[in-house]
Amino acid sequence: MSQPEPPAPTAEYIELKAFLKYFSERFAAARAMAPEQRPLALVEAAERDDPARAPGSLRMAVNDCMELSSHWPWTQVAALDAEMHAKGLLSLSQVRQRVWGRYAAIVKHGQVRNDADAQVVRAVLADAVLAAALPQAERATLKSVLAAHDRRRVEAPPPVRGRRR
Repeated sequence: MSQPEPPAPTAEYIELKAFLKYFSERFAAARAMAPEQRPLALVEAAERDDPARAPGSLRMAVNDCMELSSHWPWTQVAALDAEMHAKGLLSLSQVRQRVWGRYAAIVKHGQVRNDADAQVVRAVLADAVLAAALPQAERATLKSVLAAHDRRRVEAPPPVRGRRR
């Protein structure tokens, strides 16, 4: 008796794997990492050895990409987004929107609470394809909460250093 065939990968799996391939070849490969330890190789090993584990392996690898790029300035994200769109791939901002719970929290609460939230919103708005796909009301909310955050940053007094007397 043979084992049943694993289900065909979903469209989202295929898109995320293509994103991972491009991103990891471009950025993770530069890290001193043996080829068999690179993110895409680990996902492909999971596909081969235990197909049921492959989606979890892909999610972990994509999350690593999000972590690696989390400190990037939004201008760098926007440049990579344009490059990825030109190649027909999901942009970093699109993947961030799918993966990061932070984005959902920003939209749900209608507030940018810190600079990391602001970076997510800037990246989403800077990605022309992604921004165009958002409902008008959501785009307006993002612009509004980002502007409010920026105003608070400008108006906030600098933090006090040292001991208070």
